[in-house]
Amino acid sequence: MKNLLIIAFIFSSFLGFSQLSTVEQEVLDEINLVRTDPSSYVQYIDNFLDYWDSGAAERKTAQELIEILENLEPLPELKYSEVLYESCKKHAKFLKRTGKFQHSDAPYAENIQYGNEYVRYAIIDLLIDHGVPDRGHRNNLLNPDIREMGVYYIEEVNENMMHLFVQQFK
Repeated sequence: MKNLLIIAFIFSSFLGFSQLSTVEQEVLDEINLVRTDPSSYVQYIDNFLDYWDSGAAERKTAQELIEILENLEPLPELKYSEVLYESCKKHAKFLKRTGKFQHSDAPYAENIQYGNEYVRYAIIDLLIDHGVPDRGHRNNLLNPDIREMGVYYIEEVNENMMHLFVQQFK
């Protein structure tokens, strides 16, 4: 039986099948939606701002994002990377084990987000990137040189950290 599982894993890896959960696949799909059709993605931002009852400062940062998306040329879709997935998985498990919220030392661009049970809102939160002066999360998501991505999701890290996504890019 063990040999069959190993053969199935090798075969699925060879054919490009991923280990992504449904939620993780939704994250990849959502990021690819904003990358491939940035101007159409603007329609989702107001719903996010209303849902979170965002204040004037966050709305101003969101307006900055809207202007970028309206003028951004479509970007290539990100491809799933098994290597990045495993790196995300390792770091997410570290976060769960330690309860710490910190970036990894992996040699990849990285976003970590928690608190949004809706994938779309988690991605919009990273895109708006309010409170992050260098807009690093947004830059990772919209970087035209980034071509691959991994993502790992944990529903509950602890009572204070729910819906954790670790994303890595190269």
